[in-house]
Amino acid sequence: MDVNYGSSAPFTLGVEEELQLVNVESLELTSRYAEVFGEAARHDDRIKEELLQSTVEVATKPVRTAGEAIAEAGELRRRAHEYAEGHGVRVLSAGTHPFSRYEHQDVTEKQRYVDLVEELAWAVERQLIFGLHVHVGLETAEQAIAVANALRTWLPELLAVSANSPFWHGRDTGLSSTRSKVFDAMPRSGLPPAFESFDEFEQLVDRGVRTGSFADYTFIWWDLRPHPRLGTIEVRICDGQTRLENVAVLVALVQSLAATLAERHGRGELTAPQPATLIAENKWRAVRYGLDADLVDLERDEERPARDAVRALHELARPAAQRLGCGDELDLLEPLLERGDGASEQRRAADEAGGSLLGVAMWLCEHTTKGL
Repeated sequence: MDVNYGSSAPFTLGVEEELQLVNVESLELTSRYAEVFGEAARHDDRIKEELLQSTVEVATKPVRTAGEAIAEAGELRRRAHEYAEGHGVRVLSAGTHPFSRYEHQDVTEKQRYVDLVEELAWAVERQLIFGLHVHVGLETAEQAIAVANALRTWLPELLAVSANSPFWHGRDTGLSSTRSKVFDAMPRSGLPPAFESFDEFEQLVDRGVRTGSFADYTFIWWDLRPHPRLGTIEVRICDGQTRLENVAVLVALVQSLAATLAERHGRGELTAPQPATLIAENKWRAVRYGLDADLVDLERDEERPARDAVRALHELARPAAQRLGCGDELDLLEPLLERGDGASEQRRAADEAGGSLLGVAMWLCEHTTKGL
């Protein structure tokens, strides 16, 4: 395994967004990645293909601060918008499309994706979902495992903040993060296990490869995973975000929490990992209700509103955020909590459009590129 922890400055960031490509008139998803972005991608490795041709992934270069990451993410959104607009296509960002169907999408003709469809069939064919992934660089492999073990406890809070996929195939599912449940169909998905050491993670990957279970660790799609080749941990639980300022909040929160936990690890102050079953209960509550959920404080075994749980993380992360220079981005959390998660905003947009999901798609397009 190629292991590169410590190869960059501590807590370096990388941000990946999976954006949707829609027809400029119907706002249906359109499978035109190769036509719209093929030439651009040859000259800019931050623009990438994905499983479906109705998706473009944009990924920042490694940067030191959340401010730099969001500036570059905004630039990439703007470029994607401009490339798309020149081809009669628009881009939007959310965890799911309000009404397009997975059966109508074309798979990218790349061997990795062709093999996945052959192997996983319906489980992968229906992955018409779009996420936000945040990488944080760490100094050692053991530090990465310790931070990942501790951060997995708060994955439900990150999902509650980012829940942004209430609609699926033209109906309101009643969930705030439908994307999460669609992704559950995939093998090697969901909450990660806790590891005693990096060696244990390496042994798991080695056994999986030797037994033909998967080709390498990038075929493990947990909500949070070590990414040794990049020297990071990768938080993958978040729905795609419509508002760029919501991306800023999540990036700052993930970076500053990782730094806080790394400091605790250095002082020998991290507690034992929480049981996966109880974290999964909190995750389900976030899937169902987003920021309107009641989450269990697993240190005290007491329920509290998700907004209070997230505010507690904000206070915990604040000292590290100030040192890392992401205090301003972190403080965008309170306005987010006041207006609600993306799922709530989409439902309000539907109400204002008289129940029209076309109206929701219009709202998503507008707010994806707002201010760029």
